[in-house]
Amino acid sequence: MEEVSMGTKVLNGFLTLMVGVLVLILIAVVVCLILAAFGIF
Repeated sequence: MEEVSMGTKVLNGFLTLMVGVLVLILIAVVVCLILAAFGIF
């Protein structure tokens, strides 16, 4: 399977984007918890 359909490319890009967003949200939550633990935030 050399050819990848456009829909598959779009889906893969979308899934990659979603994973990236989820990771960023998790990191942001962890940072906020750390700041809250130290009483900065």
